[in-house]
Amino acid sequence: MAKTEGRKRGTADPTSTRQKKRPQQAPPQRLTVSDEERYDQVARKAYELYEQRGEEHGHDLDDWLAAEHLVQEELLHGPSQEEPVMEEE
Repeated sequence: MAKTEGRKRGTADPTSTRQKKRPQQAPPQRLTVSDEERYDQVARKAYELYEQRGEEHGHDLDDWLAAEHLVQEELLHGPSQEEPVMEEE
């Protein structure tokens, strides 16, 4: 018989190296694009913001920074659920 020396029956041996195997979780998939593709996406988005503003000049840096943020969020979390733009009659 094995020597238990004061250990209660059913408790784990603290010197045991066996561990329960945990199911491996797949790492989240991230969309990767080249620097050139990302630059093009930001440029297109910045131009869209410029057009939405009524093509008002003087906000190019604001549009660029907002576009960078929007593109980064889209790459991390997928496209946002934007409301469809209604065309004027």
